[in-house]
Amino acid sequence: MLRHAVFVSLLVTPAIASDWSNLGGNGARNGRSDEHGPTAAALLWSNTLDPAVIAWHPVTLGQRVFAIREAGFPQNGGAANDKLVCYDVDTGAILWSTVVPYTGSTATDWIAWIGGASHGRVFASRASNGKPKGLEAFDAATGAHLWTSTATSEAFAYDGVVFAPNGDPLLADHTKVVRLDAATGATVWTFNRTRPISGNCGVAVTDTAAFVDNGFFGSSQWVTKIDLATGAYLYESPHVPGGSEQNTPFLSADGATVYFPRTQNNPSTDFLFAFDDTGSALTLKWQAPVRWTTSHEHGIGADGSIYTFLANNEFVRLDPTTGSVLSSAGVLSPIGTGNLSPKTAVAANGVVYVSNGWANTPSTNGRVWAFSADLSTNLFTLNLSNPNQGGPSLGVDGTLIVADLAGVRAYRTPTASSYCVAKVNSLGCTPGITYTGAASASSSQPFTLREHSVLNNKNGLLFYGTAGAANTPFQGGTLCVKSPIKRTNVQNSGGNPPPNDCSGNYEFDFNALIQAGSDPNLVAGANVHSQWWARDPADPFTTSLSAGLTFTIQP
Repeated sequence: MLRHAVFVSLLVTPAIASDWSNLGGNGARNGRSDEHGPTAAALLWSNTLDPAVIAWHPVTLGQRVFAIREAGFPQNGGAANDKLVCYDVDTGAILWSTVVPYTGSTATDWIAWIGGASHGRVFASRASNGKPKGLEAFDAATGAHLWTSTATSEAFAYDGVVFAPNGDPLLADHTKVVRLDAATGATVWTFNRTRPISGNCGVAVTDTAAFVDNGFFGSSQWVTKIDLATGAYLYESPHVPGGSEQNTPFLSADGATVYFPRTQNNPSTDFLFAFDDTGSALTLKWQAPVRWTTSHEHGIGADGSIYTFLANNEFVRLDPTTGSVLSSAGVLSPIGTGNLSPKTAVAANGVVYVSNGWANTPSTNGRVWAFSADLSTNLFTLNLSNPNQGGPSLGVDGTLIVADLAGVRAYRTPTASSYCVAKVNSLGCTPGITYTGAASASSSQPFTLREHSVLNNKNGLLFYGTAGAANTPFQGGTLCVKSPIKRTNVQNSGGNPPPNDCSGNYEFDFNALIQAGSDPNLVAGANVHSQWWARDPADPFTTSLSAGLTFTIQP
C-alpha cells in the first residue's frame, strides 16, 4: 500500500486543486479545474430554503459549498437580510449559516458578499464603492467568526479575493491592493494603484507574483506585476488604448502569459491582449478583437486555448499562440443587447461551462451552457432565474454548482456504479462499497474506493480486474470480479478497539495505482471491476465480501 499513503497526505492539505476557491476558480482566475465535470444535467441536489433577490457566486472547500443568500437589501437601523450559508457538497444539506457582521447602518455597510475560501477559512465583507470595510474571516467547519481585518477596502462582489500559497487573502479596489495575514487579518503589504473605474478591480496571482490592471480615465490602460511576498512593484506591460475597462486580468496555467480583456463598448479599442512574462518585462504577444463585457471571468482549456466572446455574441476558442479563432459554438442566445457578464469553468475532461451572467428582465433568461472542448457539441443547457454571478463553479468529485434567485443547485455525473450482492457478515452487517472522485490516468486528484460497516481491526484488500464482471458463488457469498484478478496490498480496517463490531472501514486511492504504471492494463478507456475482501473469523468461510463497483478510467 505504498501509494495509499499519498491519499492520506492529500486529506490534510489545507486546499486542493479541485476547490473552487474564488471568483474565477483559482488564483490565476482562468476557470481551470482538475475535476471531471458532468456531461449531462444530472441533478445531484437542489436547496431552495433560502431564495434570494440577487444570486452571488458559490465557492467550495473540500466537501463544503459556501454562498451568500440575500432575502432582501439591508435595512437601515434594522436587519441585514442576508447570510453566509454552508452546504454539504454531496447532499445540499445546510451545515451552518451566519450573518456577516452588520452595524445596522446602510451608510457604512451594504450587501454581504463572499470573497473566497482557502486553508480552512471563508472570507466575506460588506464593503462597496464609497463604503470601505474590513474583510471578515470565518471558520469553514463551524462558521465561527475569526477576525475582521485592520485594513479596509472598497472591494465588492465583482472583485473577489485570491489567495497566496499559504492562504493569505489578497483583495483590491480601485486605489490599492492589500495582502492580509490569513491567521490574524493584519496587513502584510499594501500596493497603491491608479484605476479609472471603481468596479471589477480584482487580482490574479501565481505563487510568486500578483497582476493587476492600472490606467488613466479616457487615456490608456496597462497591467502591473507585483512581488507577491513584499508588494513591491516589478514592471508593467506596454500601455494599450482605451478609456476604461471592467474586467480582471487572468493567467495561463503556467503563469507565463498574462491576458488582459480591455473592453468598454467601443469596437475600435475592444481587444483581448496577451502579454508574455519574460521575467523582466511584459511584452505584447498578440491582440484579438472581442466583445464588450464586464465582470467577465474567462476560461482556459488544457491545451491553453482561451474561451471568450466575439462582438457578434459568438462563443469561441482562441489559439493561445496567435489569438486567432480555432472553433466556435456559434451565437449564444439569450445574451441581451447590452452588458454581458459571463462566468466560465473548464473541467479536466474538457467540458466548458459558461453563463450569460443574466440579471435582467425576464429573469428566466439566465443560462449556463455546457460544451465539448472544441465547442462543437452543446452537451446541455441549464435555465436559471437571474443567475448573475451564481456560477458555474466546479467542486470536488466533479460537482457543478450554480446559484440563482430560487436557490443553490448541484449537478454530478456518476463516475462509478455498484453491481453484484454483498455478503452479510457474522455480526449481521452488510458491508457497503462507496467512492469519491473519478478514475483518471492523469488527474492529480484521488479516486478513492471505500468499504464501510466491516469488522473492526481485521485485514482486508481490494480485488480488481479488467476482464469484466462476475456473479459466481464464492466463500459463502458472490465473487463480482472476473478472472484474472489482481489484489492490492493488505490493510487493516481499524475502527473501535475490541470486542468486534462493524466500525471498520477500508479505503484505497485507485488513481495512485493507475498512475504508478505497475499494471499495464490500467490505462485510459479501460473498464475496471472491483470488490473488497476481508477477514471475518466467525464466518464459516472466515471471510467477508462487499458488492462490486465498476468504473471506466478517464484520460
